[in-house]
Amino acid sequence: MKKFYIYTFVIFAFIVIGIVIANFLIMPSIVRMGKETVVPNVCNISLDEALAILKQKELEGIVIERRHDHIIEPGRIIVQEPLPGARVKAGRIINLTVSLGPQTIKIPFLAGIGADKGLSILQRLGLNIKSVERVFSDSIARTIIIKTVPPSETEVVKGDEVTLVVSKGPALKMPKLVGVHIREAEDILNTMGLVLAEVREIEGSGNKGHILVQNPDVGQDVAYGDSVSLMVIQ
Repeated sequence: MKKFYIYTFVIFAFIVIGIVIANFLIMPSIVRMGKETVVPNVCNISLDEALAILKQKELEGIVIERRHDHIIEPGRIIVQEPLPGARVKAGRIINLTVSLGPQTIKIPFLAGIGADKGLSILQRLGLNIKSVERVFSDSIARTIIIKTVPPSETEVVKGDEVTLVVSKGPALKMPKLVGVHIREAEDILNTMGLVLAEVREIEGSGNKGHILVQNPDVGQDVAYGDSVSLMVIQ
């Protein structure tokens, strides 16, 4: 008889425990299955804040992807699915995509290569050319890159601007051409790699075809490929 009471008590205890579990765990889930809620907009807010807002709406946020984005700050939501305003069942999982911020690029080491090739490399990386500065150099050949600004290995993002500093070669001194015949002047300029851009004939005293005015003036620094203008006696 004693065993009968023990068994009865055990069975009764299991029934009570079952009712408690059903009341606090199973029934709320069943109730939520039939309850609808509106998906809130959690785009462009922090992940922690988004999860808290979704929880208030009885929804569960899950991060399914993290990717680079040039607009949304790191740690904020880029995309959510279902979209804001959708009516869903309580307990629904909301898929979230979180921003890693813009993708960074290290400026490559371009010193020592040609300017055209360097420009092409930067453009392929998605970087913009702010300017090409040309400076004299006694040690670096003409059209070769001396450095970049910002310097190599600097982390930047796509669309940032880079300046190339390119050699003009060694500085040359503009020779004296005044008083020289135009044909002789052409030979001198060709030898130096200077370009005769303009020749104007003017009235003046002296022999025809001889130079009266030159630009740049004698002694000025010039570089290979620079232009020269001359005025000669007509």
